[in-house]
Amino acid sequence: MTYKNLVSLGLLESDIILSVAEKSYIVDDVYSLLSKTYANVKGGLLFATPDELISKTSKWQIIYLDGEIVGAIIYKAKRGLKMVAMAISDSLDYSFRTHIKRMLSEIFRITFRSSWMEVSEGAEKFILGVGGTRFLISNSLAHQLTAKEILSLDSDGVHYYREINGIIKRKVIIGTVKF
Repeated sequence: MTYKNLVSLGLLESDIILSVAEKSYIVDDVYSLLSKTYANVKGGLLFATPDELISKTSKWQIIYLDGEIVGAIIYKAKRGLKMVAMAISDSLDYSFRTHIKRMLSEIFRITFRSSWMEVSEGAEKFILGVGGTRFLISNSLAHQLTAKEILSLDSDGVHYYREINGIIKRKVIIGTVKF
């Protein structure tokens, strides 16, 4: 779907979505983008339905190209704002994907001071590569921050292991939390 009334056409833009009404209007496209992105991620997408995506999140940062949704960053209100999912459309050519990754990099550089994230695999590599290393949080806080069972702490002081959707994952927390 094209969202001409939300953005001006012809430019790569981002918009912050907070209201349930706005989320409901774009949820099918956002959920589809996230589902495709997380299809090959161990543990998968943590939201079983579009309705759950709306009800369990507080802030969406959406990236548009010519009125189409091509990127998303999803946050929950949990000890401040916790980034819980992100995606970039795989249907774009290399130059647009590169530009969107740069845009995401800038968004994360700005939000490291006001949000946090629990990441692994490709997301961890991307986030660390855009300045996240300065905002690494000790793994000794993992249980307190996530309120999840932590299986073990890595000796590096930042990584830990926990089960997500039946898969044991090596995770790291990056950002700024509110206690």
